[in-house]
Amino acid sequence: MWRWVTRGLVLSVFVLLSASTLVAQATDIIGSVDAPDPGTPQTGMVLVKGWVLDPSAVSKVELYVDDQFQFNLQTGLPRIDVEQAYPNYPGIQNIAPGFQTGFTASRFSNGPHTVSLKVFLGDGKVVNDFGRRTITIDNTLPQSPFGSLDIPDLSGTFNASGSFPVVGWAADTDGVAKVDVWVDGGVLQSAMYGDARPDVGNTFPDLPAALFSGFIANIDTTRLQDGVHLLQVYATDRGGLSKKLGDRQVQVFNSEVTLRPFGTLDEPRRDAVLYGTLCGTVPIVSPPIRQQAHITPVRGWALDLGTRNDTGRVAYLELLIDGVSWITTDDCGFVFGQYANCYGLPRYDVQRYYPTYPDSPRSGYMFTLDVGALLALGNVGVRPGNHTLKVRVGDAAGTFAELPGPAGIPVFFTCADNTQFASVFGFIDSPTSFDYVKGNVVFRGWVHRPGGDRLPEARRAAAVPVRVRQPQLRLAFHDGYDEIARRAAPPHRPCPHDRGHQSGARLGRLLYQERQLHTLTLMSG
Repeated sequence: MWRWVTRGLVLSVFVLLSASTLVAQATDIIGSVDAPDPGTPQTGMVLVKGWVLDPSAVSKVELYVDDQFQFNLQTGLPRIDVEQAYPNYPGIQNIAPGFQTGFTASRFSNGPHTVSLKVFLGDGKVVNDFGRRTITIDNTLPQSPFGSLDIPDLSGTFNASGSFPVVGWAADTDGVAKVDVWVDGGVLQSAMYGDARPDVGNTFPDLPAALFSGFIANIDTTRLQDGVHLLQVYATDRGGLSKKLGDRQVQVFNSEVTLRPFGTLDEPRRDAVLYGTLCGTVPIVSPPIRQQAHITPVRGWALDLGTRNDTGRVAYLELLIDGVSWITTDDCGFVFGQYANCYGLPRYDVQRYYPTYPDSPRSGYMFTLDVGALLALGNVGVRPGNHTLKVRVGDAAGTFAELPGPAGIPVFFTCADNTQFASVFGFIDSPTSFDYVKGNVVFRGWVHRPGGDRLPEARRAAAVPVRVRQPQLRLAFHDGYDEIARRAAPPHRPCPHDRGHQSGARLGRLLYQERQLHTLTLMSG
């Protein structure tokens, strides 16, 4: 390891050093540049990583190759080994001293090149030529993949039961072919590769594929015997080269008590305003499903694992409002041209993430929530205003879980017999999540308002404010399809109860602009 330790007390010894080095020695900086190794020929992605400690903190670190600025390094990375080596350093438990980046060797000719860092400290001081070294680039050599095993981390032996996630990232200049999870020396399953990892994309700006370098493997631990196991993750590139990304000790312990169902509640969202219609008409059936009323779908997915003595699998689901069960999957039927109040709906996206789990291809559920009917029931139903919504899922063994958690999500019930105030819904077709955008950007999608064909033309031709952090744009409708109109949006209309746009719906996206992550929100109304 190449150490760089400087102290102000040793200035008199090195009187022949350059002025830039004297700046480094005038500080209490402690650090190391672990890579690249000057003794090893470099190819593919040249990794530059290390760590640095200073009492005034580090504001940024810049990379220079052949004394030419390349880009900033990703800082603030945890380094457990540094914490262990310097346990008495002030505030070491709250410091993440690591940094990392990389540059493609193919941008430089074969032969020697210099690599150095410039460290900017919080007190305004600058350390030049930090970790300076000469490396040799040989673009004729192949490079094995590189990456990280993030979950489980290096903190110790992990207890695993039920569904256990293995998460990390892998990248290679030749492309990653597969990522495999090994247990006790054999392949258990392959990970799903290609998830968005904006942090890795920022760390390796020279490698566009790094943006989608994430992998995840949800391990069904019921396939393993209880006890301690060795878990390893290997990445293989398209050239056939393989590399181990990490290994961990995991202890598996499964019982009927620990194997609870799990899943998620996709919609409605937290703090959503749920509208009801026909609020004065008492329903005559149970559960209340009225063809003429506005229906709010409650969607998500759920799975369950069982021990070798337990069949597992989801047995039932219930929709709870304020802790009271209103609809269950016992009411499953064919409603509005599709199955509703049912479990077992297709969810092939879930199957991709849980390929070995029972029922994962058909793990979806949907309930039809008629808010207007609940309001019409008076004392027997619910009142307008704040409520808590959650879904309870149980298995054949008698264990259950509540989605998205025991506390549920807060929602707001209100009546909107006038259809011009009914909630709208839609979708953003482009740009997609984590797209890079620059210059003039065209946003396309669709928004539907129930009963909109009965509204006056002035009400149908609405506009959609677009929010990218603080700035606002505005989408104008054209025959049901929208084109961008880049002009300042008028003041946003306040919603009753301060819960968003009146009769609006949020459609979200995450975008990159000039390598900066932004959140895009469309508010339809």
